Amino acid sequence: MEPAKQFILFLQSSITPVALISGVGLILLSLTSRLGRTIDRSRGIITELRQASGTRKEILIAELRILHKRNKYLKSAMAGIAFSILTSSLMIPVLLIMNLLSIDLNFFGGVLLILSVGGIILSGIFLFADVALSLKALDYEMKDYL
Repeated sequence: MEPAKQFILFLQSSITPVALISGVGLILLSLTSRLGRTIDRSRGIITELRQASGTRKEILIAELRILHKRNKYLKSAMAGIAFSILTSSLMIPVLLIMNLLSIDLNFFGGVLLILSVGGIILSGIFLFADVALSLKALDYEMKDYL
């Protein structure tokens, strides 16, 4: 095969992992934003706890426990996304080796794709758990007013 055509094939096949990395990067950006909010809210609650007493103190401690769980879920979601980025990134050198050396690594590339999508799915599950906990914390906060 002519070198120019071989290079064009490599570029065409590399678009999918690059697009996947870009999309997953946006999810990672969203997760880091959510994590930053939980950290800020945790610090605010800790400050408020120093002056709280009675029922209010119990509510704040319950909220802090929820935020601690949320941080764990977000950390797991971020790990899933980072894993997806890693496996997607590894697809590009596999494609390059396949195109340059004419070696059949389709199985290995398929495994990397499955692992990458698995990381996204895992991240989505933890993100859903985080949202559920976020709503639970909101219930604690609104308890006195509803």
